[in-house]
Amino acid sequence: MKISIITTNYNTDKYLERTIKSVLNQKGDFELEYIITDGASTDNSLEIIKKYKDKLKYISEKDKGQSDGINKGLKMATGDIVAFLNSDDVYTEGTLDKVVRYFKENPDCMWLTGYCRIIDENDKEIKKYITKYKNHQLKRFTFERLLIEDSIPQPATFWRRKLHEEFGYIDESLHFAMDQDLWARFASKYKLHLIREYLAEFRFTSDTKTGSSVHKTLRESKLVAERYTDNKWVLRKQWLSNLKRIFVYKYLDPVLKIIKK
Repeated sequence: MKISIITTNYNTDKYLERTIKSVLNQKGDFELEYIITDGASTDNSLEIIKKYKDKLKYISEKDKGQSDGINKGLKMATGDIVAFLNSDDVYTEGTLDKVVRYFKENPDCMWLTGYCRIIDENDKEIKKYITKYKNHQLKRFTFERLLIEDSIPQPATFWRRKLHEEFGYIDESLHFAMDQDLWARFASKYKLHLIREYLAEFRFTSDTKTGSSVHKTLRESKLVAERYTDNKWVLRKQWLSNLKRIFVYKYLDPVLKIIKK
């Protein structure tokens, strides 16, 4: 079975090589296609990518943002299974082998996810309480819960490429909640399967989109919820969930940091 991984990059040379190695070092009974779409970076990203040019495919050109870059890679992909991994996130050892074996053993599975740690710029695990909460939410996953609060870890999520024939690609008008929108389309028809192991690590720093743009992410998350339901109770709970997440990132996190010191 062939698996295609897409990484979009723009001026992320600080973490890019760690991401590349986490993909290329995967072992198992599968064929790997690794595609990097670079948005014409002006740092050392291209030099790093070229070091591995014999083991991956890449393009470097101006694009319209991350969603555009992801779509370019997905449309280039030829694997049976696809996923995208941001240029500062990493896979854990053995992830792709576990994923491919699961798809082989479960032909009814169209998409799956696993657990995902949160790490800082030094690869140290942080925000363990958020990880624990999201793992719990994944065990109780429903389409309605997805609209209220997206607990699906994007770096640890994989799907059969043929789903794009049915549901299309990333909505390029979205720049923060584009993965939640794609999950909503998948979940409208197919069950989400869960591998209860850590498949990836998501990097959270003040430099990352999630770390620096919480309000923009939540605003788009609200738009996504409104696309797929007009249930006022669901939308009300989504609004309350956004308030909770703002509190956690703006107030609870700083307090916990002070306590730990």
